[in-house]
Amino acid sequence: MIGRREVMAALAGGLAMPGIALAADRRVFTSSIALEDNRVLVAVGMNGKGPYIFMIDTGTYVSLIRPDLAKQLKLPVQGYEGSRGVGGRGSYAIYRADNFVIGGGIRQPSVVLEDSFDFGYQSDIYGALAAGILTATDTDLDFDRGELRIYPDGHGDRSGFVALDSEIPRADQADRGSRKIMATVLLEGRPIRCVLDTGAPSVLMLNQTAAKRLGLWDSGRAYAPLRPRGIGGTGPLARTIRVESLEMGGARHDRPLITLLGDTVGGNVDGILGLSFIRRFNLSIDSRGRKLWVQPSRQSVPEARYGLSGLWIEQEGGHVTVVAVGAGSPAAAAGMAVGDRIVDVPWDKAPAAIGGPPGRVVKLAVERGGARRDVEYTLKPYL
Repeated sequence: MIGRREVMAALAGGLAMPGIALAADRRVFTSSIALEDNRVLVAVGMNGKGPYIFMIDTGTYVSLIRPDLAKQLKLPVQGYEGSRGVGGRGSYAIYRADNFVIGGGIRQPSVVLEDSFDFGYQSDIYGALAAGILTATDTDLDFDRGELRIYPDGHGDRSGFVALDSEIPRADQADRGSRKIMATVLLEGRPIRCVLDTGAPSVLMLNQTAAKRLGLWDSGRAYAPLRPRGIGGTGPLARTIRVESLEMGGARHDRPLITLLGDTVGGNVDGILGLSFIRRFNLSIDSRGRKLWVQPSRQSVPEARYGLSGLWIEQEGGHVTVVAVGAGSPAAAAGMAVGDRIVDVPWDKAPAAIGGPPGRVVKLAVERGGARRDVEYTLKPYL
């Protein structure tokens, strides 16, 4: 897998590849990609400027740009619209960028971009390319070779790939914008329907309705609380749990950590399959057949982490307040509860005060109902 330096060099060097002749005179357009920090990265130029690092985000129907870059490039505003993500709904500006160059190998005269890319990614990632970069025509996303390949005349033979129980909606069935990729995944042997989202770094985010239907949203089950952030801002409290298995395309992931969302995002699917699992496959899109084909890749699933305390804290009225305590956690065993206030710790020091590596002994002064007490617990893996 190549790195971002090679990706940036491809665009900066102007490596426009007009098409390589294949069998039966099929053309292929190729761009370099990098898989870094559990993101699929590609270099982008627009309006004669760049290169800028963008993500490939198959979970979004319209390409995204950071508001500061849109203003810096003085992109013309085309209008405004509402969008919904894991953080809820928001209203965003729509811009047009001209002479759009992707990875040095793919050129488009203009692209529409929404300025909702403001939800906590690294400072050097400036936007995201929507699902249409893969689903508009036959396409390969090859993690092992570090390539995005587009076949305007059709893909041809897919030796080494297998077709999944999957669907890419027809253009007239898509809600709006890009067509997304949906596939069936086995969660502990039970089928669920998921959107494949290369912009989500987690293994799986399950809608709350599906989590309750499958018996996973159980008050007695051990979980670590978290609050997702995405398009629309910050979402409702969610839960990280460990499940027995996740399977797709003949590949099985044992005992993964997954996220149970605090609400339902996208009512026609059960959840969102993220890049941590998707990267185990090289992807091939059959646009006309509206199917996803996969072959095992050489990529591994990154190690997932969660807060070992089991606490989720927020700043409320100048106080560091506990808003969630995970069942089965060290903090729960120490008697901490929702509404407790952690005293004598400023907000900027609070995350470090409550957490840390396994074996660390945490000592906190806690106030509840006007009474103060000392709490002590030892951090350890509990999921």
